Amino acid sequence: MQERQYAVFNWKPTNEDALKAPLADESPMSFAVEKIVLLPDTDYTAFCAGGLIQDQAFLAENRDSMWFNPAEECWHCLLVKSEASRDGILVEAEGFSYARYAAYIPDCSVLSLEGIPVQYEYPLRPPAVQQLKRSKRHDRER
Repeated sequence: MQERQYAVFNWKPTNEDALKAPLADESPMSFAVEKIVLLPDTDYTAFCAGGLIQDQAFLAENRDSMWFNPAEECWHCLLVKSEASRDGILVEAEGFSYARYAAYIPDCSVLSLEGIPVQYEYPLRPPAVQQLKRSKRHDRER
């Protein structure tokens, strides 16, 4: 069984700064990452700055990957981040297409993410595909 992970979830946060300074009376809740969504750096920056309260296509597409299980007292959520960032944002949208509940994770490398599916939002491509394209281009240049 996977070790439980905990984070402080905020209701309807407006931006990343609101997540970094959670209310004093909020306590950490258990969570499970169901999918990782990687955004281009500029899109991730925009998402953190104010996109949490805006409709996001990737949240609408992944409605079935987010829910709260009261029996486990566990948030099942998406981890939204950019390829270049160490930090990320956990999102549980409650069926909406914006972040109804979210939590800030300052260092995603401490999370247990092995085997979690990854969704690359355009124009990102999986690293293996990027490497393959680079090596083919490099071969042609020789």
